[in-house]
Amino acid sequence: MRPLYSLLFLIFIGLSLFALGEFFPSGIKAGDVEIHFYRLHDFLALDTSRQVNREIQDRLLKLEEKTNRLVAEDTVFNEAYSGDSISSDSSIAQLADVEFHIDSASGIQYPAGDSTILYPFFRELDSANTGSGVVRILHIGDSQIEGDRISGYLRQRLQQQYGGCGPGLLPMHEEIASRTYLRIQNSTIPLKYVLHGKPKPGPHSNYSVLHSYFRLMKDTASEDAFINDNVQFELNGQGYKRNSYFEKATVLCRNSRSKLEMAVSDQKRATEIRRFQASDSLRLVMWPMKSRSRKFAVRLSTGSETDLYGVCLDCKSGVAVDNIPLRGSSGLDLLKINPRFLQDQIRRLGVKFVILQFGINVVPYASTSYTWYENSIVKAIQTIKRSAPGLQVLVVGVSDMAQKKDGVWNTFETIPMVMEAQKNACRRTNSAFWDLYQVMGGKNSIIAWSKTSPPLAGKDYIHLTPKGAQVVGEFLFQSLQVENQKFKKFSTQTPIIP
Repeated sequence: MRPLYSLLFLIFIGLSLFALGEFFPSGIKAGDVEIHFYRLHDFLALDTSRQVNREIQDRLLKLEEKTNRLVAEDTVFNEAYSGDSISSDSSIAQLADVEFHIDSASGIQYPAGDSTILYPFFRELDSANTGSGVVRILHIGDSQIEGDRISGYLRQRLQQQYGGCGPGLLPMHEEIASRTYLRIQNSTIPLKYVLHGKPKPGPHSNYSVLHSYFRLMKDTASEDAFINDNVQFELNGQGYKRNSYFEKATVLCRNSRSKLEMAVSDQKRATEIRRFQASDSLRLVMWPMKSRSRKFAVRLSTGSETDLYGVCLDCKSGVAVDNIPLRGSSGLDLLKINPRFLQDQIRRLGVKFVILQFGINVVPYASTSYTWYENSIVKAIQTIKRSAPGLQVLVVGVSDMAQKKDGVWNTFETIPMVMEAQKNACRRTNSAFWDLYQVMGGKNSIIAWSKTSPPLAGKDYIHLTPKGAQVVGEFLFQSLQVENQKFKKFSTQTPIIP
């Protein structure tokens, strides 16, 4: 066949396929087989940003500029291991004009109508740097907060404002390093039981707030009943400044059937050994550092049925924010944890505030009603709140997400229903709600976020980039600050009874 004829034949086939695409935009179904065709506008380099309100684009440019200033002027990122100097923290005063506009859409909402429910938390927050202990915040979410995104930035800003240091609660082992600033090393690989991702249920439901626990594996060739593991946590100084050091380490474990021995040593101290008899209770073993530290190493010697949960690296006072990402979770795995054990952890850890951020794993599953989801959120919040009087929960609404339908990217149609379920759960439990969907700009805003430079969202039109997480973290911080100012004004007029 001559080249010209071959070209004409290919053009004819292409035009025929385009015609089929226009006549059958949803494709052709034959039994279990579906055939979809490209349509003409798929090849016209359609700019999805045309679907997005220009105001969103302009707003994002301003947000990006402000977060850049916050990072540059506030010395957010670590420059030296000397700790926070007076000049670095005093630079907060320079940021008075670097605030995002917090309005009714982007601020914290109270669906049940009680705008004072966060006042006990703000009272604790304002006294965090007085040396009375750590004010702990749990940030539990899906893959949107994985790698300490959002949590890390929020932690830095809160610790700058109210004191504190360290990354907070960390798992006893990581198969894959998820945080650039942290390295966890084990001399033996422990067995992990986990509820989320690829679940591996354990022999009991006494999971940590991290939704997991670890056990040392016995060497079948050894007759020794005790197993040894050397665990080291090291902060490398990358990332946010106050993440780069800590003043105390607290080991969380439960040795219900075996004795337990812990040995800690470093260059500045002799080896200190502590021994514990078997106990079915949650155990928190605190090791104060003699000075600001980057490294914590502990030798564990115990039986194969001892549950190892994690280590908290904190300051002696101030704020701690624990990043608890549950990839693939809708937030309902929390209901699989023994509620009494979960509540005991929350009390013993001194948790004063819980942020729940889920939804991106619920939205893709279309449903005519999300009452089942609403009811489950209610149960989870109620379980958390029963841990301690005054403990409050903030539900972060699902972020914008987009899917491609008939060649065009648009926000998932199910988002309003999922968000309404989340808001209804807050109304039924008298909890606070933060509408991240509206904060981002509403419908199709995820597309605009992905088109900034640098991008604030990924091309999957679901996840935020680290830069986008910074923007969200700053918006959340500013929203909390606005509410705290309301509390301060209220408390000067009406004294709060402890």
